[in-house]
Amino acid sequence: MKNGAAVLLLLLACAAACVSAAKPSVYVVYTGGTIGMKQGDHGWEPVSGFLEDLMSTMPQFQADDMPIYTVKEFSPLLDSSNMFPSDWVKIASDIATNYDKYTGFVVLHGTDTMSFTASALTFLLQNVNKTVVITGSQIPLCQTFTDATNNLAGALMIAGYQHIPEVTMFFDNYIYRANRVQKVSAVSLHGFDSGDYPPLGEWQTSLVLYKDHILPDPMAPFSAITTVSNNVTMLHLYPGITGAMVKNILAPPVSGVVMLAFGAGNGPDLDSTLISEMQAAIARGVPIVDITQCHQGTVDLNDYGAAYSFKEIGVISGYDMTPEAAYTKLCYLLGQPYTYSQLVLLMQTNMRGEIA
Repeated sequence: MKNGAAVLLLLLACAAACVSAAKPSVYVVYTGGTIGMKQGDHGWEPVSGFLEDLMSTMPQFQADDMPIYTVKEFSPLLDSSNMFPSDWVKIASDIATNYDKYTGFVVLHGTDTMSFTASALTFLLQNVNKTVVITGSQIPLCQTFTDATNNLAGALMIAGYQHIPEVTMFFDNYIYRANRVQKVSAVSLHGFDSGDYPPLGEWQTSLVLYKDHILPDPMAPFSAITTVSNNVTMLHLYPGITGAMVKNILAPPVSGVVMLAFGAGNGPDLDSTLISEMQAAIARGVPIVDITQCHQGTVDLNDYGAAYSFKEIGVISGYDMTPEAAYTKLCYLLGQPYTYSQLVLLMQTNMRGEIA
């Protein structure tokens, strides 16, 4: 009888081990942000260890169908307002180090600059053939009513069980291409949207993937880029901006500029000083990329005379890239040993699905 019981226990242990071995594994890079914050003396703040401890008490994250996950905390945890390009490299390097050990990857991030980091990772993680999901929340996980539970559980399930060979964002039941999203609300739970590219999938009563929207599997092996420029700036055009103001914005050490222009790429072309300052910067080898301020639409430097002046001095069309995608792409390209003409060509080339 004792031998029979021992055999039964051994069989049960083997079965449990087989189930565990069959489960996908997900590496979670926790950078900080609202999702893991708790109330402190100065408002909501990220606290080391709090998120993982909270997850261990919640049945959703201990369910039988939940992938095995490992949480790696940033030190220190950051409000995403404090993110720098060097932090994008840190995330990409961490994923690269663990790339062969896990089925998929989740990046937990504050929502304020999440679209910048999401876009950056699409350029820093090259030839991705595993699912990488970035997510966060508008309400902390510790709150009774929160979007964090579905965003986090969904991201883990997608990273563990779905094959989407690109960097994605999962937020409010939608899967987006990471370099196509922008934050559109500070209060709505639908905090992000992809104005010029349809979602890759959505979680209805079950998960639906739109496979014709997803990038194909890469042909080359995976690698990670670890150098970016920290000298890219953004120039937001507005009525009344002057050439003197633009001169200050374009001054060294600036090495690249993303210009947020009106409509289809238009600007105050009648201001000769403004145009000449931009032309002087381009002559110094500073690329200026023209992006629309609109959530939807594309830049066409041939459409209006107010944009054609930019084309004449060598401003680069960013087409329908989001400002975040254009900024992070320029940071990435300027960190590599490209010539100016190569950079101009690549800025206008669809490298990661960032351009239609």
